[in-house]
Amino acid sequence: MTTPLIALENISKTFIVRPSPFTPSKVLRAVDGVSLRIGEGETLGLAGESGCGKSTVGKLLMGLLEADGGAIRFRGADMAGATADERAAFRKDVQMIFQDPFSSLNPRMRVGDIIGEPLAIHGLVPKERRRERVMELMEMVGLTAEQINRYPHEFSGGQRQRIGIARALAVSPRLIVADEPVSALDLSIQAQIINLLDELKRTLGLSYLFIAHDLSVVRHLSDRVAVMYLGRIVETGPRDAIFARFQHPYTEALLSAVPRITPSEGKKRIILKGDPPTPLNPPTGCPFHPRCPYAEPVCATSSPPLEEKRAGHLAACHFSHKLFC
Repeated sequence: MTTPLIALENISKTFIVRPSPFTPSKVLRAVDGVSLRIGEGETLGLAGESGCGKSTVGKLLMGLLEADGGAIRFRGADMAGATADERAAFRKDVQMIFQDPFSSLNPRMRVGDIIGEPLAIHGLVPKERRRERVMELMEMVGLTAEQINRYPHEFSGGQRQRIGIARALAVSPRLIVADEPVSALDLSIQAQIINLLDELKRTLGLSYLFIAHDLSVVRHLSDRVAVMYLGRIVETGPRDAIFARFQHPYTEALLSAVPRITPSEGKKRIILKGDPPTPLNPPTGCPFHPRCPYAEPVCATSSPPLEEKRAGHLAACHFSHKLFC
């Protein structure tokens, strides 16, 4: 098997929280044994409801959070035992685009300095050529060189996200973690940013971990898809297989919520019963069983493994066969 660009192996992350001053501390299991692989030039879409742990996975991959267990391997090398030089190379090769295009930019810095800062940190471009390189990056993402001395508040939301993309591209990364990069933007602007990311992937040979809750966006950009629920991966496989023949009831519910031009194009909207469980007190057995229309008594006591249902298509469900009866 070809060595992936990056692999997360059984990664876990917990937080200690105290819901109120009058209650004892509790353990919140944000990520529970997640394993993911991203190849060279590949986009993996990570989808799920808000609060399922998607962004935490992205931060663990970036090293912004430290995992409680598991391993992160970049080009086969375990980052836990990496040398200083290997860590520096990792920080250069793996960059992040954040969800909020305004709070992720320093309001006191001019755009040219924001985009040029990674070049200075990694010593990639001589100071006398840095401004020229910044202008090239701005034009690459659809901004103009004349905007180089402006401040972030002088740009629209879509333009600010382009600044964030240019900053991520400055060090010529191999992998970009895009954490809900279009969720804060208007629909028309979302399409422009998605098309830009797709074009950059093709022209620069980039890999993406694309985190989103909107499966229609994930479908447009991804090669493979992983669906996350309550800190766990419940289904993963090639994009077309996930959308054509899903193997988990949660994926079915998410897909039913994707808007369609005419109702005849798919099944009716599935309304899940109950509220999403809290990760402070997850259900026993399958985490999805309290809301699952196909659940049987075994689902409340036995947690299904993530296993291959079809070639390259994995799901964690005891009764995947019921979905296409």
